[in-house]
Amino acid sequence: MSTPSFLLSVLLLAATATAATAGSPTALPGCQGSCGGVDIPYPFGIGTSCFRKDFEISCINNGSAGDVPVLATADNRAVQVLNLSVAPWPEARVLLPVAWQCFSPNGTSTGSFSGEVDFNPRSVYRISDTQNELFVLGCNTFIYNKAGNGEGGRYRYAYYTGCVAYSNDSGDPRDGACAGIGCCHVDIPPGLTDNSMSMRYDNDSWPHVNQEYCPCDYAFIVEKGSYTFRASDLTSMPRDQTMPLVLDWAIRDNGSVPMSCEQAARSPTGGGGYACVSDHSECVNSANGGYVCNCTKGYEGNPYVRGGCTSKLSALH
Repeated sequence: MSTPSFLLSVLLLAATATAATAGSPTALPGCQGSCGGVDIPYPFGIGTSCFRKDFEISCINNGSAGDVPVLATADNRAVQVLNLSVAPWPEARVLLPVAWQCFSPNGTSTGSFSGEVDFNPRSVYRISDTQNELFVLGCNTFIYNKAGNGEGGRYRYAYYTGCVAYSNDSGDPRDGACAGIGCCHVDIPPGLTDNSMSMRYDNDSWPHVNQEYCPCDYAFIVEKGSYTFRASDLTSMPRDQTMPLVLDWAIRDNGSVPMSCEQAARSPTGGGGYACVSDHSECVNSANGGYVCNCTKGYEGNPYVRGGCTSKLSALH
């Protein structure tokens, strides 16, 4: 091999190695970097001193499923994590439960579950309004998600988001169709932190008598494109069903009034201070309060750790 060819090969190998690591998730030194095949990049972390406040992840053994990463919510429910991303899109993809209410042939309720999971408006998470939608399944049902300013003043205004699903014959609902017959779906508002469904039920306004073809109503928020209605779901959806959902997250250190980039930049770095600690990082205000960090143009990686933003490859000539 000639010297120029050899040098080119070395450069290509170095470039490949740099490309493989530049955008890689980064845990803090000495901290567990993954759980169950899911990368855990800082500000998330497992174990003492490995995560920023409110970003703790637990790695639990789920029997035959092996190790599973979970995040804790305001109501201390363990929510399974499917994926965590840091930059440029700060997101957590998780599994949340499906709400349900079932009925006997005479129309009386035999049980229900609201699907409640509370992420707390003062925490780092928001249910993404751009990447999720609300589905309601049933044959004579109105179900809505409510989170409002009547609940202890936690929100600036009340959210009511829902739709009506109707059918009086088992042959009406069709696979893939979700425009009101057996299934309906709607967008959700921004800033939502509650996954809790309210179900309208009375045999005068919303009768469920002799609906063996549709014994249960269901409601869930789910990532767009991840669910397609099947008529068989009206009779066979498991009560412990979960659905994938995308959470937006941001640095919200100051509770109910999280700091902007300008305010955070004046605070100390490390711990609960300014989070954009890497060289070549920048701060971006979050639409839902607080801020996130990105690597500046020409750099990629994890802006939340020192040295986390590295140069992108330039084309070889």
